[in-house]
Amino acid sequence: MLSTQFFKRRLPGIIAAFLDFIISAFIFRSFASVLSLLGIRELFSGIPCPAPELLASILMVGIFAALGSYKTNSSFIASVSMKVPIIILAILYLISFTYISLEGEGISEFPQFLLKLFIITILYASLMALGRFITHLCLTYMLRLGWFSHRVLLIFHRAPDTPFLKEIIRYIDVNNFTLEGYCSSHKAESEQLSSINYLGDFVQAADVIRQKNIDEVIILNHPQKTKKIENILSDINTDEVLVRLTPDTLETYSDNRYGANLSNLQTISIRPKTRSWWFKLLKRCLDLLIGIPGLIFTVIISPIIAFLIKRSSEGPVIYKQERLGTNKKPFTIYKFRTMYIDSEKDGPQITAAVNDERITTIGHFLRRSHIDELPQFWNVTKGEMSIVGPRPERAYFAKQLEKITPYYNIICRAKPGLTSLGMVKYGYAHNLKEMSERVIYDLIYVNNQSLLTDTKIIIETVVYIIKKIFLKTLPTEKKNHNL
Repeated sequence: MLSTQFFKRRLPGIIAAFLDFIISAFIFRSFASVLSLLGIRELFSGIPCPAPELLASILMVGIFAALGSYKTNSSFIASVSMKVPIIILAILYLISFTYISLEGEGISEFPQFLLKLFIITILYASLMALGRFITHLCLTYMLRLGWFSHRVLLIFHRAPDTPFLKEIIRYIDVNNFTLEGYCSSHKAESEQLSSINYLGDFVQAADVIRQKNIDEVIILNHPQKTKKIENILSDINTDEVLVRLTPDTLETYSDNRYGANLSNLQTISIRPKTRSWWFKLLKRCLDLLIGIPGLIFTVIISPIIAFLIKRSSEGPVIYKQERLGTNKKPFTIYKFRTMYIDSEKDGPQITAAVNDERITTIGHFLRRSHIDELPQFWNVTKGEMSIVGPRPERAYFAKQLEKITPYYNIICRAKPGLTSLGMVKYGYAHNLKEMSERVIYDLIYVNNQSLLTDTKIIIETVVYIIKKIFLKTLPTEKKNHNL
């Protein structure tokens, strides 16, 4: 029996790449006349090759592979994304459209030709999507035949409600997974759990995971989590085992507006993901595209802000503080000062929700409008921060978050952001409990990053700030706990 990890992480991509090659060769061969007008055949005519279509197909698959198209989404068995191929095909169509527009004098039926090219592009994408579906069917059928297995373990302190338990069992059955059993504080007496193996107390879960070679762990009723369950998370190697945190109700975490691929089972997946080099490059370009103008704007308004800060209280205009960046690497963050000097002479403190006497008169406005964070555009320009990312915390509070939220270490692998999903969905945190609740949103973002998600968060940040300024939602802003 081959390695489960090979089937889950390698074989789907290999099958998808093979099918993409066959589809590309079919398209290039079937529509040779169109490709000749686009100069594709002539491009490869000087290269020794029995069929230029094959070389073009190899090139297409190579481009898809280089951009990470064949990396299997480890949260879903045999799922290979179509995002990269669709983007590449759209770019190629736009390039072809521009080329034909400039060289269209030799084509008698220009609009009809572009329509034909559009249909070919749609056909190309549709066949590739069909190939992805076939890949998924093949792997799930192999699961059914028992060529390899995907073992699931349930962990809970309190037995889940019957409807949600049925949803979990349906998820396992439909995907041909193997439910090894459950770990709980005691053997459950419910009828739904009577046929499922009881494997021990939930404090023994980490040992059960290793002994049974568990591939996926579903921790139930996460908002009512206990310290012991959090310790289990610390002992699980999330690089090898997929961990899902379920809500206490079916409605929680169900909003998909931010592109969060939470699967047909309503959960949050904990699995660190390696982003492709092109995504990192585009994200860095987006940071500079917004960061440089933001820095220029900050420099322009700085004299006015400096005058107001100096008039309000004594002390420096710019406040510097050490925060934790990517992989907990310390860096210096810059903000306009909003508090009186020596406000933390007794040690680090979290800002109070209301009537924090340490905040200056102008500081309340700067914090409500988030103008105090404008100097962080310098951190973005330097590459220490991104426009969108998890909130950078101080080492003092990060150590406490690690104790109560072990997956905080996964969040720290991402570059911190000027704004975040947690900021627009939760707002400021005024105590350690609220900080741990907001971390859930950072976890969702880290596991589901995309440029579209970043764009949505940036837009909602602008809307969020405008509402705070003109509707004056601080200092008693309402927390929105629904995704």
